[in-house]
Amino acid sequence: MAGISLLYRTVAPIGLFIAGIVCIVASVLTGEAEVSLFLVVPVFSGSGGLFILGIALIVFSFVAGFMFLMMGQMEIAGASFEPAGDEMERRFGKSDRKYGGVVLIGPVPIAFGSDKKTALAMLVIGIVLGVAALVVLALLFG
Repeated sequence: MAGISLLYRTVAPIGLFIAGIVCIVASVLTGEAEVSLFLVVPVFSGSGGLFILGIALIVFSFVAGFMFLMMGQMEIAGASFEPAGDEMERRFGKSDRKYGGVVLIGPVPIAFGSDKKTALAMLVIGIVLGVAALVVLALLFG
């Protein structure tokens, strides 16, 4: 079973990347996108649906590849996806400290916390901050 999952982890991101390249090439051939050279680097530009789908597939292939790599490294290390809080509580006693945070990448919030309630609160704060940032940008440049 591990061989199948390893094969899937390898083939899925590569397949997504190739599908994205095929979409971009098809959009160039149909005239939805253009190719130009900057020094010796090809630059693609377009606004058609096929071109945008190709870019999205390429970006998603990198995200999927990174996630599969992280999952594989966790399995190699023998880690599980369960929080280690139970083991720490058994060893050192129950801790009542709670923590959380939010990282905004553009208007997209990434929330984390020591428990579900804190993480949810951080997500709400992140969404509010993201919407506020979009409103401020719309007022300034709109």
